[in-house]
Amino acid sequence: MKKIIGLFIMLGLVFVGCGKQAPTPGVTDTEIIIGNIQDLSGPMKELGAVLPSGSNVYFRYINEAGGVHGRKIKMLVEDHQYNPQKAVVAAKKLIEKDQVFCLYHVIGTSPCEALRPILAETGTPLIAPATQSGTMSDMTRPAGNLIFHTDTGYDKQTVILVDYILKDNANAKIGIIYQDDDYGENVLKGASEAEASQGISIQKEAYQRGATDFAGQVGNMIKGGATHVIIAGVVKEPIIVMKTAAAMGYSPKFFGTSPTMDHRVSLAAGPAGEGFISANFANLWNSDAPSAVKYRELCAQYEVPKAYMGMYHFYGYITAKVLVEGLKRAGKNLTRERLINGLETLNKWDSGAFPPITYNSKDHAGTESVILVQVKDGVQTVITDWID
Repeated sequence: MKKIIGLFIMLGLVFVGCGKQAPTPGVTDTEIIIGNIQDLSGPMKELGAVLPSGSNVYFRYINEAGGVHGRKIKMLVEDHQYNPQKAVVAAKKLIEKDQVFCLYHVIGTSPCEALRPILAETGTPLIAPATQSGTMSDMTRPAGNLIFHTDTGYDKQTVILVDYILKDNANAKIGIIYQDDDYGENVLKGASEAEASQGISIQKEAYQRGATDFAGQVGNMIKGGATHVIIAGVVKEPIIVMKTAAAMGYSPKFFGTSPTMDHRVSLAAGPAGEGFISANFANLWNSDAPSAVKYRELCAQYEVPKAYMGMYHFYGYITAKVLVEGLKRAGKNLTRERLINGLETLNKWDSGAFPPITYNSKDHAGTESVILVQVKDGVQTVITDWID
């Protein structure tokens, strides 16, 4: 009899256990813990502190107003040194040990691509990866349903830049200096599309991530007779390329994909950077766009160092807005699935900075437009409307 009673008790416990829903990782009654992986000590370390600082400006603003459905947002940041393997290690720590709810704004194309298996295995969303690679919005790739992109892809940007150059310069000879990794691969995809549609041949010169000497690439552009050069770098690469070209007496018209859009490029490049045109996926941080105005107000209120303020810091801020909007739409009973469903209700949503953002179950690209920004008298000036 005792054995029978014991059996019923055990079965009862099993059924009670089955009836309980497992707690959502990173979510308590008062807090949402998210994970961010940056380059804090590698070739892009100048951005490593800036991006999460910008995000925390907006998270602080939201937290001080009571959080999202009563929960405060806490962001944990790890360092991957722009190394894909270290990015995977950092992600495993954040997901398995720290039990974060989602990953957010991880920097770098190759590091983000390396995370696909662990995202798919654990069902962890990655919101607003800090890369403009068009591969991030490819829903056919592993974990494609878990990644929400906010920026126009490098491939699309390259096509737009080539079209812009040829519009008024039909005989232009175009060259591209690109990073030899996943970032550059997406740029080359756009270059191939532009070559096919325009019936041209584009000169292509690669460089290794972290390179500081571009004399060879610039020399090859001179030999090839390139009149217009697109630099697919980040911050230091366009500065070095343009200064190297000036020192070699070479003066083509320079352009850049969106990672080169930071105002510090023109400041550091000096006269060599005058006229530089870059693609930009959002309104400028110092513009009259609603989010830019609020951003500057909060930076002043929170006494953010002026050296931090700029497009990359603003990038952190405006992508945080996207995540928060998804959390709001997910509702009080927050789960990863509800976050995904919430984000997929965004339809031409106005962030006050990005072009209108749209997500649905078949498309996580977010946006497909850029504006072009030119350095005039050392100051960045928007020279186009949104181009798609």
